[in-house]
Amino acid sequence: MSNSENQLLDDIHEVNLSYLILAQRLLKENKNVGMYRLGISEDVAETLIGLSPAQIIRLANSSSLLCGFRLNDYELLKTLSKDVLGGVLQEAHSTILLAQRATASLAADPSEA
Repeated sequence: MSNSENQLLDDIHEVNLSYLILAQRLLKENKNVGMYRLGISEDVAETLIGLSPAQIIRLANSSSLLCGFRLNDYELLKTLSKDVLGGVLQEAHSTILLAQRATASLAADPSEA
């Protein structure tokens, strides 16, 4: 394996570890808010909460990113990147758009509620 491939794997492991630690912390502090912010179901949340430090490290060492980029919709990304109302309401606008997506997702698959 080349140096650049090793560096990429190290970077993936680091992102995975940071994500898992953050996800577990968010979920332990407030499970419902954490689930919303992470865009995960209750089953996934319960699993993440129950992971031991050793399990988190093993999981983080995956060669694939464990977290996903939620802005995979071009129109949503384009809208969020615009300067809405001079930037004053950008965060609120982003939250509304993402909440609409989450609501639409739940409507499509009510088992995730």
